[in-house]
Amino acid sequence: MNNNYKIIRTIFENVFQRVVECKEDESGDVFYSNIITSRKVINLIDLPELKSLPSNILEAYNTDDRIYIYTYPLNSKYKGLKDGTTANLTLKQQFNLSEKIIMLAQSTFNMTDVVQQKILDLDRIFVDDDHNIYVDLNLVFEQEYDIADNETFKRLGNILHYIFSGTEIVDYNISDSIPPDVLKIIVRCLTKEYVFPKDIFDELKQSPIYGMIFAPVNVTDINRAAIKEKEAIEKVAETEDIPVEPESDCVQDDDSVLNLYLSGDEKQDTPYKNKSKFSKNDIMRFIISMLIVIIVLLIGNKIIKMFNSEETIKGNPNEQTGNEKPGEKDPAKPEDSEDPENETPSSDITDSTEVYFNDKLLENTGYSGSKAEIDSNIYLEGKNSLLVKNEGDGKVKSLFAVVDFNDEKFSYLLKQQIGIGAKLKSEKDVEVSVVLEAYKNGALASNFHTKLKVYDDMWSPLTVPINVSNADYLNIYVEYEGQNKVWIDSVYIDVIK
Repeated sequence: MNNNYKIIRTIFENVFQRVVECKEDESGDVFYSNIITSRKVINLIDLPELKSLPSNILEAYNTDDRIYIYTYPLNSKYKGLKDGTTANLTLKQQFNLSEKIIMLAQSTFNMTDVVQQKILDLDRIFVDDDHNIYVDLNLVFEQEYDIADNETFKRLGNILHYIFSGTEIVDYNISDSIPPDVLKIIVRCLTKEYVFPKDIFDELKQSPIYGMIFAPVNVTDINRAAIKEKEAIEKVAETEDIPVEPESDCVQDDDSVLNLYLSGDEKQDTPYKNKSKFSKNDIMRFIISMLIVIIVLLIGNKIIKMFNSEETIKGNPNEQTGNEKPGEKDPAKPEDSEDPENETPSSDITDSTEVYFNDKLLENTGYSGSKAEIDSNIYLEGKNSLLVKNEGDGKVKSLFAVVDFNDEKFSYLLKQQIGIGAKLKSEKDVEVSVVLEAYKNGALASNFHTKLKVYDDMWSPLTVPINVSNADYLNIYVEYEGQNKVWIDSVYIDVIK
């Protein structure tokens, strides 16, 4: 950089860094001068990797005792990701932008944790008109040391959530407007189930919805069907002595077919001598056109049904395939096909909470500790909810669901990634812990917990993915502190497809 500039103002300054806004004398362009003098901070920065990113760096170099980074203001050229750039994106554009964000995270993955954290910031990411991303690398360091925990995946999950919903994640509450395949990826980001960001990219490209959006259009089947229908018509025409015109005359281009429906045959502009008859050519042209339209509509309807089927199966990791709940009768099976010896009280279950919380289930697993109560006054669906009540100021931990893996209806959940879903509401706003404990041969084999903010005026969604490799049963608790009441409803547990 040349020395012909004026310092307008100081943006940030501490004992090891100074960032100032400058203006060139000749061009009047504004830029930022970021000078880092702390050896500890200098050791956190890899300039070649930093300069390889799509960013606003004009020049960057280091000397023996400092680093110089010169940048231009990105907001003068592009829009920030949070400045309404995601509001009007199509689903395809959202996926394209997500891919670029994921690859940005992969490009930064070898950098120190604190630098990764500063780069993967919603306020630092800008987008041009072609949805290419740029990062504001006018980095400000409030500390001289690296952070204790890597937040790359959590921040990446938050950015993906913003792209698809227009909102950030608050207290682990995830928007229900996000496509299920993307929702699963976001949850796995928050729980740090990936090793590298490129693993997210691979899973995104393998998702069904991605395949449907980016799959090339193939009209081969449509053409084959049309040819078969035409051959069938010709055979009928031969048996009925109806002359069939050559394809060049009978099947015309799209404009001719369109005109047939919009304005009729041009020959109709002059009156027919006998209006009660149509020519055989007109009849054949009409029949073939209608057949082509019907075939296209049938194939389109089939594709729509396939898409809806995928959405139903993949849409909610907590719902059963075919919208069945564990323990319910299959309406497609006749009653006399059931084995009366295998009948259990669960066949009469009419509420989702009863599937994983009933006397027989608790008796089979031998649980005798604190447990939720059944409440029929406040509920979201079915006929009741489960209530965990705390009448004191201490901590309460109560069981509200059990999965018995020895039951053949739930044994398939073992060695799978399962999703645990529920809705929670409280008497007063409170932060609760949802605790999962897996038991084998009566002893605790593994445990896991996650926190959730629960409110008094709305049902908060809970989504927890977990792997259970070997256990007899899984206990699920709600734990919180202070006098309060927490209701749980809409409990669903199933394999994440």
